[in-house]
Amino acid sequence: MLLPPPSGSSAPIGRVVVHLGARVRALTANGEVELIPPKKESWVVGDLLRLEPGRPPKLIERVNMLSRSAVHGGKQQILAANLDWLIVVAAPGDALKTGLVDRFLVAASHAGIHAMIALNKIDLPGAGEAINELAVYRAYGYQVHPISANTGEGIESFAAAIGQGVCALVGHSGVGKSSIFNRLAPEANRATREIHHESGRGRHTTSVSLMAPLPGGGGLIDAPGVRQFVPSGLEPRDVADHFPGFGPHMGGCKFRDCLHLTETGCAIRRAVDAGALDSARYQSYQRLLESSRESAPKW
Repeated sequence: MLLPPPSGSSAPIGRVVVHLGARVRALTANGEVELIPPKKESWVVGDLLRLEPGRPPKLIERVNMLSRSAVHGGKQQILAANLDWLIVVAAPGDALKTGLVDRFLVAASHAGIHAMIALNKIDLPGAGEAINELAVYRAYGYQVHPISANTGEGIESFAAAIGQGVCALVGHSGVGKSSIFNRLAPEANRATREIHHESGRGRHTTSVSLMAPLPGGGGLIDAPGVRQFVPSGLEPRDVADHFPGFGPHMGGCKFRDCLHLTETGCAIRRAVDAGALDSARYQSYQRLLESSRESAPKW
């Protein structure tokens, strides 16, 4: 649900549903209000605010957040907060980046956010190959929904899986996140046009974060597309602990602090050599581990 149920005499609650840089819009029980965060405080779409009359809005502690690091020790960027689901969107062809899928799944697991995968554009050539390539994630326990925002195929079951949760659509630019957003949220087209016009930015590429209500009672966030994504706050060991597909093989290494690189007695590398773990998964793990080290803050 977008807003928590009332709790006696406590101050009203608002949820940030639009982020426009220096200001935000928050949904309240009485409609939307425009707010400016206090200095040195940053609000993101999904944040919950306590709106006590006569006092500045107060940020309620986040249950979770999706954040990324800039390359080479850059500042953390929070993309969304208080999520029930992270929906990783992929598409057939060159837009299918399983390495990026892995990174989002690691970020979700580390943050305690449920994750699922939506394969969009299944009405296009190459869809069967993409479905086969993503089948491995089903084996890891993730829902994978083949859908077409264009034709509507698979949308009904996909929407049912989301339920009343607050969700964020993430993925590589060009996979059709905004099309899914418009298909699932009836008011999204109008809201998106208005907000892009107000922000002075193009309509064809998502440039601001926006949450729209879902008919079932939840909310859907359409975040800007990314070309690179490195989850923030990850220690090297976290990458291994949360990497999709590693779970069944964890705990079998000779050394407890094994990072599965060159250590002797490594169960992960043994599984790769035996064909029990896809070598592509292992290479994706190595790349993420290297990126996390490069993006770690330099003190």
